[in-house]
Amino acid sequence: MVKIVIGLNFPLQSPFNMQPNQSWHWITSIGSLWGHGLPDQPSDQPLSDAWLLVGEGQIKGVGTGVEGAQPVLLSAVPELDARWADWRQAMVDHQVQQTDLNGRSVMPSFCDPHTHLVWAGDRSSELVARLGGATYAQIAEAGGGILSTVAKVRTLPEEALLEQSEGRLLRLMKQGVACLEIKSGYGLSLEAEAKCLRVARQLAQRNGIRVVTTFLGLHALPTEYRHQKKEYVQTVVQDWLPRLYDQGLVDAVDIFCEQGYFGVDDLETLALAADRLGLPVKAHVNQFHSIGGVETACRLGLASMDHLETMGDQDWAFLGPRAPVAVGLPLCSLYLDLPYAPLGAMLARGQRVALGSDLNPGSAPSGNPWLNWCLGVLRCGLSPLQGLEAMTSQAAFAMGLEAHCGRLQAGLDAHFLVLPPSWNPAMVVGGMGSVAAEEIWFAGHRFFTY
Repeated sequence: MVKIVIGLNFPLQSPFNMQPNQSWHWITSIGSLWGHGLPDQPSDQPLSDAWLLVGEGQIKGVGTGVEGAQPVLLSAVPELDARWADWRQAMVDHQVQQTDLNGRSVMPSFCDPHTHLVWAGDRSSELVARLGGATYAQIAEAGGGILSTVAKVRTLPEEALLEQSEGRLLRLMKQGVACLEIKSGYGLSLEAEAKCLRVARQLAQRNGIRVVTTFLGLHALPTEYRHQKKEYVQTVVQDWLPRLYDQGLVDAVDIFCEQGYFGVDDLETLALAADRLGLPVKAHVNQFHSIGGVETACRLGLASMDHLETMGDQDWAFLGPRAPVAVGLPLCSLYLDLPYAPLGAMLARGQRVALGSDLNPGSAPSGNPWLNWCLGVLRCGLSPLQGLEAMTSQAAFAMGLEAHCGRLQAGLDAHFLVLPPSWNPAMVVGGMGSVAAEEIWFAGHRFFTY
């Protein structure tokens, strides 16, 4: 397998101290720059006639102005001197490469705040079963579902698990995903959960992208604890979590809070343990039933509450600007034929909303960000621009990565997509999942060209 490795964590340097051939780019003639997130600039309007200065894996400056004239510098890291004459001479002296986009459009790369990307085996037969009328619960009772993947993950060597998972990651990257969360939850033993989290860490290191690793030990009851739920929860929370944390494998924790799996009392137990370690808490809530997960997530101040396909009347009272980020997963709704999370209505209440893929082997086997965005608009009540924000800046916020990804402004990672001239977010709906980007740039370098 060919590895595409892009370093992100270079030390910041001033353009005046640059050495030759450091692969700095001054990217000019951007027709429309979306997702800039700049102060004093309308957030619902792109920058026209824009440019980006990128170097050392980061955006160094954002501005407007045509080549040959002094540009307007709208955003810059402190190291960037705004004096045009000195700056332009520095770029000449230090061989800063200029890339002319000829009026094409640019948007931030996608952030995916909810994936189960590390798994083994294949569960495509479950799709056939669902087409025949089988429910999620019936498939699980027949030996499918989460536990069938658990059995495969436990027996697969770590190197093979890494190879299988890396193929999925590269497919996401070629569609424009630059940072993502990867959950465990398909090991359900200390050793297998550690294996999944180590693979997630290696994926980030080998492919030069940001990955948030989330421990999802409370995903399902493993067979050996089938009649010992209380004991399993205590083992996960009191033993496995601290040990995995001490190994440097855990950035956040999660729980499948759902009827027949884990309840709000288990969520509270997990949240208390995570708080002692300073870890953010996420929760799968309201996928099939409303059992108090939204209320508990809001009361405990979780980082995000994910799924939200089944909203009870009582749940709406807890939503608003101070509630956890609502992460909708429309690809899961598509595959399971579930209601779609009413993200537009939540947004109208001041709620932060984001879109994740839920990429997993059973209920959402596609991580296509373009289709996800399209469904967020067509089925979740978002406008095309709200969908863009839900896939970029808000998704980054849901992962705690807003200081690194999701917007095109100085100091953030130089990840962006180059799109045709006159492109706008509404065109995503017409594409129905087809890749709209002409070029994928990671860390200020072309990663993939269509």
